[in-house]
Amino acid sequence: MTRLQRCFLPAAAAVFALASMTAGRTASAQDVLMEHNDLARTGANLNETILNTTTVSSGKFGKLWTLYADGQVVAQPLYVSNLRVDTSGNTGAPLVRGTFNAVIVATMHNTVYVYDADKENRGPDSRTIPLWGTWLGPPRPGGKDIDMWSTNDPEWGILSTPVVSQDKSTLFVVAWHNDGPAGFAFRLHALNLTNGTHRQPPVQIGPSSADPSRPCVPENVFNPCQHKQRPAVLLADGVIYVGFGGDGNRGALFAFDAGTLAQRAFWSSTPTGKDGGLWQSGQGLAVDAAGSLYLMTGNGSFDANTGGQNFGSSFVKLRLQGGSFAVEDYFTPCNVNFLNTNDLDLGSSGPLLVPDTPARIVGGGKEGVLYVVSLDNMGKFAGSTDPDCRNNNIVQQVSAFAQVHGHWGNIHGSPVYWKGPDVARVYSWGENNPLKAYKFAAGQFQETASPKQSAFRPPLGMPGGMLSISADGAKAGSGIVWAVVPFNGDANQQRGVHGIVLALDAEDVSRTLWTSEQVAGRDQLGLFAKFTPPTVANGKIFVATYGDDEPLQVYAPPVRPTQFPANYYVAVFGMQAAPVVAATVVDQDKDDVALVRATTGPLILDMSKCTPLGAESVECTDALSQTAGAPSFHHVIMAANQNLSTCKLVRVTAAAKNAALPTAAGIGFWSTQALGGNTAAENAGRLIAKDQLKQSGSATLKDGSPATLYDFVGVADCLIESGGPITRLFKPYMEFDGANGTVFRNWDLSSNYQISPDVNQIDRSAAILQQ
Repeated sequence: MTRLQRCFLPAAAAVFALASMTAGRTASAQDVLMEHNDLARTGANLNETILNTTTVSSGKFGKLWTLYADGQVVAQPLYVSNLRVDTSGNTGAPLVRGTFNAVIVATMHNTVYVYDADKENRGPDSRTIPLWGTWLGPPRPGGKDIDMWSTNDPEWGILSTPVVSQDKSTLFVVAWHNDGPAGFAFRLHALNLTNGTHRQPPVQIGPSSADPSRPCVPENVFNPCQHKQRPAVLLADGVIYVGFGGDGNRGALFAFDAGTLAQRAFWSSTPTGKDGGLWQSGQGLAVDAAGSLYLMTGNGSFDANTGGQNFGSSFVKLRLQGGSFAVEDYFTPCNVNFLNTNDLDLGSSGPLLVPDTPARIVGGGKEGVLYVVSLDNMGKFAGSTDPDCRNNNIVQQVSAFAQVHGHWGNIHGSPVYWKGPDVARVYSWGENNPLKAYKFAAGQFQETASPKQSAFRPPLGMPGGMLSISADGAKAGSGIVWAVVPFNGDANQQRGVHGIVLALDAEDVSRTLWTSEQVAGRDQLGLFAKFTPPTVANGKIFVATYGDDEPLQVYAPPVRPTQFPANYYVAVFGMQAAPVVAATVVDQDKDDVALVRATTGPLILDMSKCTPLGAESVECTDALSQTAGAPSFHHVIMAANQNLSTCKLVRVTAAAKNAALPTAAGIGFWSTQALGGNTAAENAGRLIAKDQLKQSGSATLKDGSPATLYDFVGVADCLIESGGPITRLFKPYMEFDGANGTVFRNWDLSSNYQISPDVNQIDRSAAILQQ
């Protein structure tokens, strides 16, 4: 339907919400409050009781819906169970009240959305509507200086996965800002998860790019022009840790007080050298029980073995002590010079702290080698000129992913861990290779020559697989490895690479349970999000994408793309409803029904006759229809304590062609409400069946067609708490039932109508009817 106008704001001011409602939830807490689930970065949700190796199959499991985004999603979606939402304290957002299982989506356009995780909430243009959304400001524009192949064009905003406080009250997120003449800057934001407002003003991280004392040149201590904030934001013991990397830039780590956002400390991985970026393909720093931090650095200067302060291509153990960081220990591979020379970053993936004894850290980089390091004695450095040297100063190293046709088996997706009913396993998926599952016992890998492998191998190219685990504790048959990998290209150099989601039996990864390509028409993912693992919670999988589709193409410098996806989103997968086939809705522009007039008057409504929806909301649709003597064209949902003094009754008359009525199911309306231009609700319109229509006369249309006039009622102009009057938007259609479950909706040819304090009547009778 081409004439139905979008009821969303432009992406630059995207703040949407649902109508006032209360939604109860009883699901047990399965929160994913940080990247890869926990401070050890195991990637495992061990409270999953719905998804298992029996229930996940193409006949039972698939795509449910998508969550709208206004740009690429690089950050891992987060999941917050039983989140209390009340936007009455946010004057820029329509009223939403209730308790929801919620999913958090952050975009490269610098927007944070909080969605109902259990309900699609599709709007009139098929986009899902969030509980609330907050735009943090203009993002940094893309460019070849930070994106050689333009895979993340056109903009860079929120790169890293945010983190939620343990009390589920605050979201900490870092955004890359374009301040115009003032230059580029990174800021740390603390958002109130209840309503999307800032708990306090955001703080700038380091200097701006306009600071003349810190010019925008490579190898600056901190460079807001080119540094990238890829590692997931970390919250531990009341401190926020924010890491930076990027080609030609030193690794940088900031610490901020979580309560005040005041900077506590700064550390550079190569203060007197170069490079050594902290990127870890988006994985966050890990934290042990004693509060020590663990990170992995990229290619860069190394001289720590001779008393220097440079830790390129290293595992590093840090501790925040007062106002500074102290290096407690480290491990640097014996062939560090070879790694640096051949761009084989150790820090291309992040650290996994194995939650078992003896204490171990596991990680690997672009060489395709997995290292097992003791937390108590990391091994430091024992150098060699042999590129194939063995690191006898650590627990173990395994050449996990071989070169294929001259391409290294880079590890980007960080390893994940599950201790099942038989044995513990570490799972990793390097590029150009299948996934491998290594048994892990007595603090090291077992049977390294013959690990179980996936049947699927991605196409040649970066970046391998991004992994998560779901299981019901250690219960047999409950463990699933969820992986997202490229399906048709090299996501490092090509745009338009599609992804595939796979579910593998965690006890035997050679057994594929399901993929998003088995029933492609229903389940296809869309464009692959390069370093983003899936989120598993409460029977659903939330998978980030770079959008729906665009041509598969390389944009070698200096060429940049001009064509972008039509839709950006997070895909939601879960158990399919029992064999109920959703109707196929075909929207058409027709003249079967047209608005004639709309007028407003005093609202008389006995709210004691409304139906309670919970402690805070009531359903008044039937009560209004009975009082006003005509069917309501929208669902009338109000706050239980709503002051009706400003509310207006809207009376609508529509003309329906007599020739169309005999085969029609009824007359319906799309309807929503808005505050200050922001849409406030999902589609709250209704279909009124023919036998419930209120006829008010007959007429002749301009083209000579006989028609019948029907009356409808609605509500507009109610004031909401901490806000203003609500505008009512609406548009009629006539609905027909077709074959094979198809539904046809023939829409009024005009654009959306609205009633507001400034528009209290509409009269189109002269344009529609013969006089």
